[in-house]
Amino acid sequence: MAKKIFFGNYKGGVGKTTSVFQIGINLAQKHNKKVLLLDLDPQASLSRICTRLTNTRLENIVVEKTLNYLLELYTLSYRRYSKLDILKNDIDVNLYNILKNTVFQSSSCENLYFIPTRMDITNARINDISDQISRYSTGVVGVAKIIDDLEDDFEYILIDCPPSLNSIIQAVFLKSDFYLIPTIADDMSSAGVIDYIKIIDKTFLQYTYDSSIGGILLEKVFGKKTKLLGILETMHNTASIEYTNTKLYSLNTQLSQNNIELFEKSREYMIEIPNASNNYIFNTKIRHLNNMSNPKFYGIPEKTANAQLHDEYDTIASNIINILQD
Repeated sequence: MAKKIFFGNYKGGVGKTTSVFQIGINLAQKHNKKVLLLDLDPQASLSRICTRLTNTRLENIVVEKTLNYLLELYTLSYRRYSKLDILKNDIDVNLYNILKNTVFQSSSCENLYFIPTRMDITNARINDISDQISRYSTGVVGVAKIIDDLEDDFEYILIDCPPSLNSIIQAVFLKSDFYLIPTIADDMSSAGVIDYIKIIDKTFLQYTYDSSIGGILLEKVFGKKTKLLGILETMHNTASIEYTNTKLYSLNTQLSQNNIELFEKSREYMIEIPNASNNYIFNTKIRHLNNMSNPKFYGIPEKTANAQLHDEYDTIASNIINILQD
């Protein structure tokens, strides 16, 4: 069964999409793990990167082979069922054969797979579909069932979440086992980390106390509450370590003061900060590399934009494997 990890931060431009892709391709290529990448960002940057692995243009992919299609299909299929139907397992939905037809395999890395998201389908972009889902009390169940139908086929499912909130993202918050937050060591990005974690916690409480969902259905369909793997510093500038450390130590203090819970097995991979009661930031840092960015890919580094593996992410991929090993 796949380990489900989402990546997010309320501050954009922190290397989130790059981190999802590079951790995914490192897990697949260097560690022989079967990995699926899912793109929930309306910009579809991860999907554009991944389609380069299949020599396909994103806009040429037929709608039936997109995540947009799956989200609408599963939502329509499950919204007709009541809370009682779901609790009793009185559901007759089998969409697996359709779902598996949407999964693309990389031509250059046999263990790396993805389901693309298109941003050019009128009234069926991710945000549009999310608006439809939010109209039905059990709409989020359809999102969870997509992941249910996928997880037995992979070892890792990595999900790229946008710096915004909607019902699809809330469903991913609820359904994922773990989450990782990439950040830059500056004030705005650090503030985004705290806000993001608070929203994740509020989402769990919101659905727990929503009478149309509730705690029983929540655990039955979505499982236990997601756990923080850690904070990953990206775009680390080796020329300003003193400034960087000041910002990271301040962030760590805020996380500790807010009693943020970290997954227990992550602790040995965190920076040991003097006098800190808890540590939340990975020892591993992703350096700010002068490898140019591609303006066509919203500033994503050239190597990632061209769907090429970068060794810089191998250590954090190894950390994740060690933390999550059974």
